[in-house]
Amino acid sequence: MGLTRCGKIVKYIMFALNFFMFLGGIGLLAYGSYIKNNNGLPILGILTIILDYVHLSFPWLLIMAAIICILVSFLGCCGAVKKFRGMLTMHFLLLLAMFIGVIVSGVLGYQYKQTIESAIVSQMEASLNSSYGVDDYVTRTWDTLQSTLRCCGVEGDENSTNSWSFYKTSTDWFKSQRGDPRYVPNSCCRYPGDLYNLTNCVGLRDRDRRQAPAGGPPVLHVPSMRNDQLFTKGCWTTLLNIVNNKIWIGMVMITLSTSLMLIGMILSVCLCKRIEEQIYEDEEERFQNLAM
Repeated sequence: MGLTRCGKIVKYIMFALNFFMFLGGIGLLAYGSYIKNNNGLPILGILTIILDYVHLSFPWLLIMAAIICILVSFLGCCGAVKKFRGMLTMHFLLLLAMFIGVIVSGVLGYQYKQTIESAIVSQMEASLNSSYGVDDYVTRTWDTLQSTLRCCGVEGDENSTNSWSFYKTSTDWFKSQRGDPRYVPNSCCRYPGDLYNLTNCVGLRDRDRRQAPAGGPPVLHVPSMRNDQLFTKGCWTTLLNIVNNKIWIGMVMITLSTSLMLIGMILSVCLCKRIEEQIYEDEEERFQNLAM
């Protein structure tokens, strides 16, 4: 049984797309396995402080997604090469399920955006409140997050009680200090390696209580009272700003992935149709030969 020229073109395109999907699935599987076996990676630490227990399932989610990609691509490749309509049908159904899953996830994520953000902020507050300075892993993660994103605390700007001032108002880290307390950790400072700037940042030299963080939030209309050594924006606020500025990348990725799923489904249907037509033509030709 052979395909027409158009059918062969569809077969080769489908094979190529699924082959690249197969390679992507292998890469995703390797990355998920690597994360699973390296619990100290920064990305897992950030997931720990953003949403509790998500870091435990994140590697498994990547591995499951990789397995699904490999399975779908295998069905697509084998179905195209061997011209098995059963494999092509399964390929179509799995792509359809993935397509619906992406759409539903996007709608639910948009609908419950505020609820998700509130849950993340609550988890970050709980992590900073009880674990910073107590759990070494969480402490290192917060320090890495703050020094990398140039942020301090959870959310808000310099006048928020949930940004840099959250340390001195709510954390066990601050309450457990003896002697002259540091109002923020070194990771909240612009120049932690400079002793003079560092001591000004954390409040150790603020004897007149005019400069933040010891004296309270910086006063915007009195520039001389602002602490220019301190990161004053919360980390969740900073992360949201980064995401909002780069949201077009996510939109492009989602559009590209859903488009490829649609193309894969269309190719599966077209190839199944061409195979069915070819079977009918071959049977009709065989019947005519027998009749002669």
